[in-house]
Amino acid sequence: MSKRFAILGLVAASLIWSAGPAAAESKTYTYGQWLPPKHNVNIYGLAPMIKELGTEVPWKLVTGGQLFSAKSTLKSVGNRTAEAGLVVPSYARTSLKHAYIIADMLMLGENELVMNAAALDTYFFDCPECMNDYKRNGSIYIAGYGVGGYSLLCRQDVRKLSDAKGLKMRTTGALGRWARAIGGTPISMTMGDVPEAIKRGQIDCIVGPVAWLKSYPIADSIKSILNFNFGSYSGLGLMIMNRKAWDEYSDSQKRRLWSVLPATTARAMIDGYVGDDLRSRALAKKMGIPVSPADPAIIAAWKTHKKSEVATVIRNAKKLKVKNPEKIVNAMLRNIDKWTKIIADSGLNNIIAAAGPAKGQLAGATAAYTKLIQDNIYSKIDPTKL
Repeated sequence: MSKRFAILGLVAASLIWSAGPAAAESKTYTYGQWLPPKHNVNIYGLAPMIKELGTEVPWKLVTGGQLFSAKSTLKSVGNRTAEAGLVVPSYARTSLKHAYIIADMLMLGENELVMNAAALDTYFFDCPECMNDYKRNGSIYIAGYGVGGYSLLCRQDVRKLSDAKGLKMRTTGALGRWARAIGGTPISMTMGDVPEAIKRGQIDCIVGPVAWLKSYPIADSIKSILNFNFGSYSGLGLMIMNRKAWDEYSDSQKRRLWSVLPATTARAMIDGYVGDDLRSRALAKKMGIPVSPADPAIIAAWKTHKKSEVATVIRNAKKLKVKNPEKIVNAMLRNIDKWTKIIADSGLNNIIAAAGPAKGQLAGATAAYTKLIQDNIYSKIDPTKL
């Protein structure tokens, strides 16, 4: 009897030993996030990514701020409340003082696809200080995205620059400077607080993409949209992982996750934000919300505003004790020029311009942007060496 149990014990031990690596590899990580469940980043970016990774690199998505707020995401990922999250550098500028420089250059660009790719290029190849910001906070930056097409979404009739004078505008980061430049009063708050604030009249306008009309429950409060379409917040941390959690992955798991990130970014930006822009315009038309193009006065204001922005960004960085911020700013400016040409030559802008809001019409654009990011950035990096 004892011999039989001894043999069974050896068999059991061998099974446990052989199952050990597989069990470790199948551990499900949590992506904690504060955006509402039906936000386009979740629907088009993260949920499909998790489905594609499957049991090989399993994740679960917890949305709506159930685990932590937008402002506490960096700290919460660092202490492993969740293994990953979405980080907005503006909410952690002292902790991400180098990375924040990229976000602070928001009003220097128009095309979010250009600005996002330039930010990725800068982070991965030109700004080790940016990556070290995340490292010091117990995390690693492995994917980002950008938001563009900024406009004024207002609870009153605003169709030209003069209509915006004196209004309270929800902003963050560099958008506060822009709000003051057009005569508004910037009010800083997270997007989680915005729907109630615009409904109650605590703010008059939201400085944000037209796509937010669809992404957030604000449509009933918006009475007009002034679509000036300037600015692109790039450097948003779409996939900020806990550093120890990343290190626990095998090389094959790191490569597998790395392989899906370009498409995740592209879907979030094109199927998500560009798609929601088109869908939001259709919704605005249905609800009788006027969408006015930029008037000459606001175009002139933007051109004037841009002239001082580089100096302002550098000055802000120096206040945060960044040494030689000019190096990061100049790298980002070079990459903006580089990606303006890459995207123009690719014909991507024409594909988007020809698309409509119907499902699937942006598939070609998403595939094209995925390939551009993959070929020019992700394929040049070995994720096992990060």
